[in-house]
Parts: sequence; structure tokens; C-alpha cells
Amino acid sequence: MIRSVRANQKGFHTAAFTPGVNLILANRSSAAGDKDTTNALGKSTLIEIIDFCLASNSSPGKGLRVEALQGWAFTLELSVAGNDVAVTRSPDVPNFFAIEGSTAGWPVQPTPDKEGVPGLDSKKWRAVLAWALFGISELAPTPGYKPSARSLLSYFVRNQTAAYNTPFKHFDNQKTWDIQVHNAFLLGLNWEKAAIWQQLKDQKNALDALKQAIKTGAVDGELSSLGELEAERLRLNTHLEREREALSNFRVLPQYREIEAQANRLTSEIHSQVNANIVDKRRLERYRASLVGEDAPTTDRLEALYVEAGIALPGAVMKTLSDARAFNEKIVANRREFIAGEVAALEAALTDRDAQIVALTDRRAGYLGVLAGQGALEELTQLQELHAGTRLKVDELTNRITQLRQMTTKSDTIKVETVELKRATILDYEERRALWSQALGLFSEFSETLYKAAGRLVIDIDDTGYKFDVEIAGSPSEGISKMKIFCYDLMLISFARQRGLGIDFLIHDSTIFDGVDPRQRAHALELAAEMSTKFGFQYICTLNTDMVPINDFSPDFEVEALVRVRLTDTDPSGSLLGFRY
Repeated sequence: MIRSVRANQKGFHTAAFTPGVNLILANRSSAAGDKDTTNALGKSTLIEIIDFCLASNSSPGKGLRVEALQGWAFTLELSVAGNDVAVTRSPDVPNFFAIEGSTAGWPVQPTPDKEGVPGLDSKKWRAVLAWALFGISELAPTPGYKPSARSLLSYFVRNQTAAYNTPFKHFDNQKTWDIQVHNAFLLGLNWEKAAIWQQLKDQKNALDALKQAIKTGAVDGELSSLGELEAERLRLNTHLEREREALSNFRVLPQYREIEAQANRLTSEIHSQVNANIVDKRRLERYRASLVGEDAPTTDRLEALYVEAGIALPGAVMKTLSDARAFNEKIVANRREFIAGEVAALEAALTDRDAQIVALTDRRAGYLGVLAGQGALEELTQLQELHAGTRLKVDELTNRITQLRQMTTKSDTIKVETVELKRATILDYEERRALWSQALGLFSEFSETLYKAAGRLVIDIDDTGYKFDVEIAGSPSEGISKMKIFCYDLMLISFARQRGLGIDFLIHDSTIFDGVDPRQRAHALELAAEMSTKFGFQYICTLNTDMVPINDFSPDFEVEALVRVRLTDTDPSGSLLGFRY
């Protein structure tokens, strides 16, 4: 139970608390002007200080960790597992909690800092709170989803505006598993079932992410059906077998390249001889044609030429016609003899080349016969590389098939495990009926006290886990929505005390009564006073004085006796810190 909140600076309004209802009021003085406000007097800051000393997260430049509060230190006096202690935390050194008082029986003990002040770091202080307030251990971190002291405390110290939007959340972006695990714990349900549910969701999300990655190309492969992949693997295996057979029949000839070069050289020589024959055959044809047409000129033609020469060459020495005839016959005979010799030489060359071509062809055939069915080492290497590439494709395809089968099997397993988990959770739910029905009964009782018509706290179990809801007639109104939270929180603290948990305080900001009818405000405060006495806890609430429904309380309800601190807007000294920032 919280005994007081104090600070190390003058001007701070120390707040002392007692069991039962404790009100922190912000007065609007008669001297205050139109521009003065009670919204900056420190009502919410007081709750923030309490939460700060209970190891809430604190970021630089936010909350109490601002320049205006440098040098400040806040002390929360409370009872922890039967020990009265004072816990001090400074915005300047947020990870250290100075501890004064007896800590006998604590799971961890304070150790001195460099200045000799005994205390705990954030992790260890939270572990003490988890053990003392909720009976859970945070000392040995274990993987998975489980209740934490800070998340559980946030349902009893609602320290954010967003915490007043719905009973089951204490901040806007609270994850589904966090909501399910912590509300299940507080309602006496099996929170471990909610944790397993989230683990199955994680596995399903991981599978979906992998499928999406493959689909978008972020991961190699194609997301085909098993049938398509098996057909492709069969095709590649057939191709692989053919390559394997070709390799088994392949023979490496060490002199392959030398013999291949000899064969290529012979081919070149054969082509050269053939080309030479073609040229000589054309020459032979021309010589033979020349022999056929090579005749001596007739006597008449010779005489005509002689006379023509005489006319053309007057005064020249002229030979006799017989001399000319004899000369011409000599020329013709010599030409015939020359052509005949050329023909004979060409025919002999052709015959010789033909013989060489036959010999060269036979030699080349021998070389090619040696090369037939054998290959060079680099050809074998190339075949082996192609075979290895095909085998790699087959292996990759086999892995893809295995992966897809595993994904399909895992997906089916998750579905089966989800169905089984739902069945087991329903059975467990029935076994715990005597426990959680107390929580539902308290909520119904409290809502009926406020509205004369019992509301309902609904717990459902579907394919995604626990589902929670609250119903009170007239729910669309803002005021009734806030009273859902009030009834739920009042039920949580009352139920926790019934179960013997160490948590024994509930704290609300004035936001809890925004839009609430004055009569329901009066009923709520009276109900809190009654239940806090019955179950042994304290209720701390901040209010503006104009929100206190003085005229709607029962005659015997002494609201003034519940006021612990009055803040005023007369001047800055009337605020909680003694100044405004």
C-alpha cells in the first residue's frame, strides 16, 4: 500500500495516503482569472511520479525527464511484501532506485552505488515488484510471451490518456498477445494458453512472410505447386541420366589435340591439291582446244598476206614466198610441240596430285578413325561441368520440394495445433469456472450499483485466442464508456485481493470521470470506498473540485475526510511541484 509521495525540493506538496479512498483535488480559487486553469496543477504529474517510482519506462525529454526537473528526486513510500520501504528515483539517474527500509525476504537485495547508497537497477526493482505484487518471477528471463510487472501494473495505475479508451488496453498500440496474456492473468484464466496462441501466430506469420518473400523475389525460387515441381524434377533427372551415360562412354585420348592437328593439316593439304587440280584442268582444257584449232595458213592466204605486207612496207627487204611459207610452218610446228609438252606436263601433274589426294585422304581417314568415339580432356571437363550444373539444378529443385512440403506440413500442423489449443483452452476455461466467474460476478455487481442494470464482462475463445468485452446499457455515451473502465479496474483490484495477490492500490486520473453523470460519479466513489474497505486496498483518484458531486453523495458519506491534498491555481506555488513548467 502506498503511504506517501515526496520530493527533495522545497515547494513540493507531499501527499500522504491511507487505506480506502484518497482524493487529490485541484481547486479553482475565486481570485483566479479566466485564463487560469486547474489542468496544469499537477494532478496527472502526481500519478506520473508514482508510476515513475514503480519503474515505468522513461525517455529523455519526456515525462519527468525534462530540463526543468534536473536535480529533483522523487520518493515513494509503500509496503512491499510486508516491508515498509522508501523508493527514490531521480530523473537525472533513472536506472537507479535507492531503497531505504527492511528488504528481508526479497528475491534480490539492494547493493550500494558508487556513493554508498543501497539500491536496485530497473530490472531488479521490477523483479521485486513482480514477485511482491503478482507472485511471478522476472529474475530468470525465459523466451516466449509472459506477464510482466510493468504491463500488469499499468492496469492499476492508468498513467496515459490512451489508457482510458478501453478497459483491456493501457496504450493505443498494445499488441494482441499483450492484451490476451495480461488480461487472462488478471482474470484467473490460463495465460500460458494465450502465450502458446501467439507462438502459433508467429509461426504462421513466418510462413506467410517466407511465401511472400519467394513470391516477390526477395528469396530465390518459385512458389509452384508440388505437382509442377515434381514434373520438372523428373524432366531434369532424365536429362541428368543422359549426361551420365554420355560421360560413362566418353574416352579421353591423350594425343587428341595432336592427332586433331594432323588431321586438320592433311585436310588443308587435300584442299590445296584439289584447288591446284582445278586450276590445271582449266589450263589443260584451253591447251587441248588450242591444239584442235592450231592449223597453218593456206597458200592463198599466205600470198595475200605477203602482198599486203609489201604494200604496207614499201622499200623493205622482201623474202621469197617460199621462205615465208617455210617460216610459218616452222612456227606452227614449234607451237604444237610446246602445247603438246604442256598438255603432257599438266596431265602428269594431275595424275600425281590425284595420287597424293588419295594418299592424304587415307591418312586423314586413319586419324579421324582414331578420334572417333574419343575426345580431349577439356571436352570431358566441359561435359562434367554441364553434368554438375544439371545435378545442382536437381538438388535445388529437391530442396525446394522438401521446403514446400515442410511449409505445407507446418501450415497443416499449425492448423491442427490451433484447433487442439482451442479445445484445450475451452476445457481449461471450464475447469477454472469457479475462479473467473468471481470476476464476472464482481463486474456485474459493480455495474449494477452504478446503473441499476447489471452489465456483463464477456470472455470468449475463438480461433485467435481469448476475446474480452464489457457491456453496460447505454454504452455509446462517453460517460458510460468510462464507467466500463472504472468497473473493470475496480473488479481487477477486488479480484486480485480475493486471490491473495500483493497488489493493493488502484489509481485513476480525473479522466476516468469525463462525461460521467454526477450521480454515477458519486456512486462510483462510494462503491470504491466500500470495496476498498471490504477487500483491503486503497483507491487514489485526482479530481477537479467542480467534478466532485457534493450534492449526490449519500448523507453519511464524508467526502472531505477523503481529501489528502488540495492544489490551487491562485499562484504557481499552489501546484504540486510549487512551480509550473
